[in-house]
Amino acid sequence: MGSRQTISQRPIRNSTVDVSSQAGLDIYHSVVSMGWLAYLSLFACAFLLVNLLFGFLYFVGDSAIGGLQSNSYQEYFFFSVQTLATIGYGSKFPQTLYADVLVTLEAMMGLLGVGMFTGIAFARLSIPRSRIIFSKVAVIAPFEGVPTLMFRVSNERNNRVIGAEIELTLFLRTTTPEGQSMRRIYDLSLLRNRTPMLSLTWLVFHPIVQGSPLFGHTAESLAELDFALVATIKGLDETISQTVHAYQAYACEDIQWNHRFKDMLTENPKTGRALIDLKQISEVVALPDESPHQSI
Repeated sequence: MGSRQTISQRPIRNSTVDVSSQAGLDIYHSVVSMGWLAYLSLFACAFLLVNLLFGFLYFVGDSAIGGLQSNSYQEYFFFSVQTLATIGYGSKFPQTLYADVLVTLEAMMGLLGVGMFTGIAFARLSIPRSRIIFSKVAVIAPFEGVPTLMFRVSNERNNRVIGAEIELTLFLRTTTPEGQSMRRIYDLSLLRNRTPMLSLTWLVFHPIVQGSPLFGHTAESLAELDFALVATIKGLDETISQTVHAYQAYACEDIQWNHRFKDMLTENPKTGRALIDLKQISEVVALPDESPHQSI
């Protein structure tokens, strides 16, 4: 049931590879992917630094700006703020060629900076983001008489993800006959890999039968093979009509052997309506009379 797809030597978790030192610093991607607090802080710092620089250049000029109340640096700094933001001078105005050149350069920088930061802010806002969550653990337990790997997926939003599709990929470290160690990637077959709409929860099953890369393994043997699972899901968000996606990685310590998931569905005794507690999406209970070291 598992088909070998390709070969990879990159680790899934706890990567020690410094990507930036090899591929160069991707400034645009870094700014787009940073948090809003960091982005706004970056904008504020850039705005202040530019005005501090131009304020100093105006300050060292010989009577470059007219209409000032005093000759303090503060007056030149706020003149720079007005110039960069193109909000008008009021009583302050450039009165030398030196000041006119600086005003021209700063106005050009202000237009470019506003356009750049506005464009990046729009790009950040337009990125479709999902609220799809996975259980933090996966379980291996009998299902309909067959050892089965299971995990849960749910949509936190009060809408639907149309045509949700999920894929489960297994990474195992193996050694070739030539003695080369590498990760092999396997696609794991699922009882159902697509749902017409994801609005509540979805329990995903991979039967561990003969032909599955997991067949015959124990928790100890998988740990020795640097085992990792990656689940990816994508679908169409009905509200924004854009494709959203999410993923979850499971290491060996995230797999609970001979456990099952707790039921998240309860019923309101007053209204009779079903309720789902997403806080319990990762809650499991142990199954009796099973050895956690049993092979599958």
